[in-house]
Amino acid sequence: MRLIIKEYILQLKEKDELDELLSELFVQKGYIADNQPKTGNRQFGVDIQLHNDKELLLLVVKQGDITRDVWDGNKNAVRPSLDEIKDVAIKALTYEELQKKIRIIVATNGRKDEATRANWSGYVNDNQRWNQIPIEISFMGIDEIVKEIVDNFFNEYLFEVPLHSAMRKALYFVGEGEYKRGYYEQIVDSIIGKIKESGSNKKKFNKACSTLYLASQMICQFAHDEGIVKTAIMVSEYVVIRYWKYLVEADKLEKKSEVEWLIKFCKSYERWNEIYVDKIARIAKKEIILPNYNVVENRVLLYEILGCLSSYCNYLLEFNCGRAKDVLNIIVALLNEYPYFVYAPYDSSIGIMIMIYKIFYHYNRIDEIGEIMERQLGVLMRFYVWQGKFPAPSDSFEEAMKIENKSDEVNYDVSAFWGYSLLLMHQFKCMELYAVLNKFLKQNLSSVTKCTWFLRKDEELALYNPWAMNLAGEGIEVPVEDDFNKFQNGVKFILEQYRDEAFSFDEYSFSSLEILICHYYGYIPRVKFNK
Repeated sequence: MRLIIKEYILQLKEKDELDELLSELFVQKGYIADNQPKTGNRQFGVDIQLHNDKELLLLVVKQGDITRDVWDGNKNAVRPSLDEIKDVAIKALTYEELQKKIRIIVATNGRKDEATRANWSGYVNDNQRWNQIPIEISFMGIDEIVKEIVDNFFNEYLFEVPLHSAMRKALYFVGEGEYKRGYYEQIVDSIIGKIKESGSNKKKFNKACSTLYLASQMICQFAHDEGIVKTAIMVSEYVVIRYWKYLVEADKLEKKSEVEWLIKFCKSYERWNEIYVDKIARIAKKEIILPNYNVVENRVLLYEILGCLSSYCNYLLEFNCGRAKDVLNIIVALLNEYPYFVYAPYDSSIGIMIMIYKIFYHYNRIDEIGEIMERQLGVLMRFYVWQGKFPAPSDSFEEAMKIENKSDEVNYDVSAFWGYSLLLMHQFKCMELYAVLNKFLKQNLSSVTKCTWFLRKDEELALYNPWAMNLAGEGIEVPVEDDFNKFQNGVKFILEQYRDEAFSFDEYSFSSLEILICHYYGYIPRVKFNK
């Protein structure tokens, strides 16, 4: 957290940012502010004046390192500011103020340059009394500021006032079992708005990006401290998604400085996933077992874990990372250890299965894809025929429980699970499996539309938002034919209509972003496989 805060503070400009932060910091420590930092005020060398019962504090605020020029290069340098305090500001103090210890702090989000250390020491030694008044002059650099913030500051006050309430909620409720995404989404979206407003102003752009990084990492760290790393993954995932959307909208996917921030956000995503993977690895090694709830909760928890692992593993494949094999081995161990995965809890759970299949396909383990499909689809067929059970269409836990307990009738008229399963059978030429399922699909599920969803390139921006499947794209029913070849021709015709619909993440070699989007929003990835 110290490094994250440090990166943020380094971006602050002297006036109206660093000075306001320092003022608020000392107020939090119990001081009373005598003036409000504001550009244009005549301050006689003093940027911030504060006091408590025993001490009068005068701050001189500068940005960056104290070099020779910053020390004594012009009238706004450090030494002239200190001299002006000695000649003017001190003489204007009241009798009550003069009775207190007077401390002057030169504060900067940099450090003292080696070349100025002798000048600084000499000035401090020669100015321990002004007109017989004891004076203490000290320096507060970036590391001291970071330490003070970590030790004393309320985290939301690092940000602009409009974000205080949202940040407070995001941090306060992070330990809640049902943590609402809206707490951090509001913060991320607001800061993305600042990034857009920065235009070509590099300082404003870097400040906004630093704010986004700091805010998101604070929430992630709090989630980690509460033992809920999944929330940290979701936060960092959302940052990557929304920042990519900004790059697409602003046409900046080829701008180096903008892409460098994307890389930083991706590194954060990797960091929290690595912590998560290490925790789940203990389950794969049977050091610990998943808690045993009711049958629906068991499946929901397992798919939650599989979703996090498979989305991250697909991301690692983007870079041909050897770590991807480690994650795949964990996924395989979970599939073997917890066979109830075959009964997917929700209709959209087919999206997680497609993510897993993409990993198997990358490593040419295609036979295993066929084996898992045969097992899973066979089980789902039998559950429906024998008990009238099926994956919950609305993807809600309450609905899944109704289906499991048969406590209330749930309409089953549309299924993406079976629609995408048909696309998968076409993709992997599963003729025998198709023959086994044909009668079931045509008769038992005759009233259930086996649907899929396709998006056009010119609708891409909808993909980065919730409810995209309701607001854009086209829902297509996959027909079930008696003859497998006729079925394949029908699917080929559907796929051909969307063959040239390539998105920005396809063109810029970040195809795993599609997986991150689908994992975050619960969408279903395209049945498109690459090695």
